[in-house]
Amino acid sequence: MQVFHGTIITCDSENTIASYLVEREGRIAYIGNTLPSQYEVVPPIELGSNVALPAFVDTHTHYSGFSVLHRMFPIKDTDSNARILEQIEEHAKTTKENIVVGFGATEFAVSEGYLILKEQLDKVCPDKPVIIIKHDAHSAVANSMFIEAIKSKIQNLRGFNPTTGELKQEAFLASMEFVSHGLSTKKVIDSMVETSDFLASRGIGLICSASGLGFVRDYDFDMERSVAKGLDNGMQLRAAYQCSNVEKISKKDMFRVVFANLDGTFANQDAALIDDYANAKHKGVSYYDDVDVQKFCVNANRAGYQIALHAVGDAAFEQAVNAIAMALEDYPRYNHRHIILHGSLPTERCLKICSKYNIMISVKPWLLSHIEGVDDFVKSMLSEQRFNNINPIKTITDMGIRVCFNSDAPASEPNPIMWIHDVCNNKNPKESVSVYDALRMATYNGAYSLFDENERGSLEMGKSCDLVILDGNPYEIPVEELKNLNVAELYLKGKPYQKSRTGSMATMLRGMFPQ
Repeated sequence: MQVFHGTIITCDSENTIASYLVEREGRIAYIGNTLPSQYEVVPPIELGSNVALPAFVDTHTHYSGFSVLHRMFPIKDTDSNARILEQIEEHAKTTKENIVVGFGATEFAVSEGYLILKEQLDKVCPDKPVIIIKHDAHSAVANSMFIEAIKSKIQNLRGFNPTTGELKQEAFLASMEFVSHGLSTKKVIDSMVETSDFLASRGIGLICSASGLGFVRDYDFDMERSVAKGLDNGMQLRAAYQCSNVEKISKKDMFRVVFANLDGTFANQDAALIDDYANAKHKGVSYYDDVDVQKFCVNANRAGYQIALHAVGDAAFEQAVNAIAMALEDYPRYNHRHIILHGSLPTERCLKICSKYNIMISVKPWLLSHIEGVDDFVKSMLSEQRFNNINPIKTITDMGIRVCFNSDAPASEPNPIMWIHDVCNNKNPKESVSVYDALRMATYNGAYSLFDENERGSLEMGKSCDLVILDGNPYEIPVEELKNLNVAELYLKGKPYQKSRTGSMATMLRGMFPQ
C-alpha cells in the first residue's frame, strides 16, 4: 500500500484536483483532498513541487518498426548532406552489420536543399548495401548495391526512382521488408523490450501498435502480441492489424483493424489533396479507390471491429470519413469508436459527419517534427492559408469530436509533453486548446479510443494505479513553457517502472506460453 500526497491531477470529467491518492494491490483505493483515518499509518510519498497525473497514451505507433529503427545508425547534425555522408562513411567502416541502415535524413534541414543521392552513397560506401530512411519513416534513398539486391521486387512498383535511388510508396514498403528480413528474431525482440523502457521515460503507459507492415509474413504482429503478454513491468501494449484484407484479419484475434494507408505524407508530397500542391501540378497519391475503402469499412464494421484509417490530406480525410459513415448507415453501432488517424487537413463538411457519427480523430500534433525549416517547407507546398488549417484542434473539439494523440512512431518520436505543448500553442493561435483539454487528450481520450477508459486514463477509485510524475504543474506555468516539463517517474499498477528483469527472450516465451 502507498499513499501519495501533493498535487494530483485526475483528468476526470470534472477536472478534479486531489491531494491524496491511496494505492493498494495495484489499484486506486482512494483519491480525495483528505486522508481517511485508516490510511494515516502509512508514511506518505510526498510529491513536493512535482505533480501526479494519469500515465500518457500513444494511440497509434508502429511498435516493431520504431523499435528496430530506434536502434539503427542515427543520422545526426543533419544541416548538410556532406556531414551526413561523412557519418555514413565512418559508420560503414566500423559496423559489423552486412547492411548500413541510417535513419533521420531530411531534405529541408540541409543546406543543399535536397536529399542525398544514390551516386553520393555509392562513393562513400561502394562495397555494402546502404539505405537511408528519411525522418518521416515513409521514404528512403539507397545506393546501387542495395537497389541491385531488391531490383526484381521494386522495379515495377510505384515510388521507385532508379536515377536518384529514392524509394517511396510501395517501393519503400518492399525495401523495408528486405531490411527486416535480414534482422535476427532476437535482435527484433531485444529492440521491442528496450522500446518499452524508452516509452516509460516519456511517461507513456499504454500504446496501440499497427502491425503487419514492413515485415515478411507480418511476423511483427505475432511478436508484438507475445511481447505484450510477456512484459512484467506493467506497460500496456495493444496490437492492431494493418491490412486491407478482411478475410485475413478474421484469422487474428483483435479489436482494431487499420486499413492500409489511404495516402502518404506532406514530407513526400504524396498526401492526397483536393486541390493541387502549391509548388507542383498534382494532388498527391490516393492508394485506393473509394469503392475499395467503402467495401472494407462495411465488412469490418459488420464484423464488429474498430476501424482505423490513415488519412493525412483533405482528399484522404473525406474518403475515410465517407467510408465509415457509409458503413454505419449500413449497420449502425453505438459503441464502434471508429477513428481517423492523423486527419491533418480535415474539411468542414466531413467534420460535421464525424460529429454526427461519433468518429474520433487521433492527431499527431507535431505533424512532421520540430526539425528546423519544416514550417517553411510545408507552407511552400500547401500555401500559408492551407498551412494554417492543419490540425484545427479547437474547431474539432468545439464540434464535440473526441481527439486523442499519436506519434505514428517511427515517423516521430513519442513525446506526450510536446503533444500537450503543441495543441496549447497551435501554429494557428485560434486553434489552441486549454491545458485541461490537452491533458484529457493525452490520457483519458487515448484510453477511451482503446476501450480502456474503465481501467486507465484518469485517476479514479478502482482503476489501475498508472500515473506519471511531472516535475512541474502544467496549470501553473505559462503555456509557452509546457515543453519544458519533464517526466520524473512512472508508476504502472502502483509500482515504479522497472526494466524487464528476465531478458527479452524470456519475455517473449512468457507471452507465448503464459502460466
